[in-house]
Amino acid sequence: MDKYQELLSNVIDQNKLPTLNYKAGDVLFHQGIVESKLFWIKSGLVKLVFIQPDGKEFVKAFLAENDLSGSLMSVVFHKPSPYACICIEACEVIAIPYKKIRDWSEKNPQLKDVELQFMQQLTARKEEREYQFLCLTPQQRYETFKVQYPHIFKRISQAELALFLGITPVALCRINARLQALVE
Repeated sequence: MDKYQELLSNVIDQNKLPTLNYKAGDVLFHQGIVESKLFWIKSGLVKLVFIQPDGKEFVKAFLAENDLSGSLMSVVFHKPSPYACICIEACEVIAIPYKKIRDWSEKNPQLKDVELQFMQQLTARKEEREYQFLCLTPQQRYETFKVQYPHIFKRISQAELALFLGITPVALCRINARLQALVE
């Protein structure tokens, strides 16, 4: 557990925030709704998805154990979340009102530093994702994801992976076939 998770865990314990249980398919927060909480994932796996009016999905990210989920646009700027958070697996989460995090940060300079570190990590992850979409081929994005997130790779469907990579399931099948041919 890194410094941020340890500090957040202590704050949660001190404030007796309950653990909530969700089933696969449940929605932690909806697209288009202002959500004032962040969700700390104790166990399970979620996907962050943009859903178009016709129902087409684009997967923004996958988050697993000890990740923090929430729309910064929503919790910080009080605007509707541009995406939804949907459980892929059964999840145990702790819902933390963002206002409480801000209040705790004001009282605890150490938490403020860790909050800044979290925001920096989030920004770096976003920058990496933009780079991948602009500069890498779909196959390179696939190989990168497989190496960077092996703990998630084995837990998601091929359809979800294709949506994350920005390709069709058919294109993903072709990538898998090409890579398999290289191994044989």
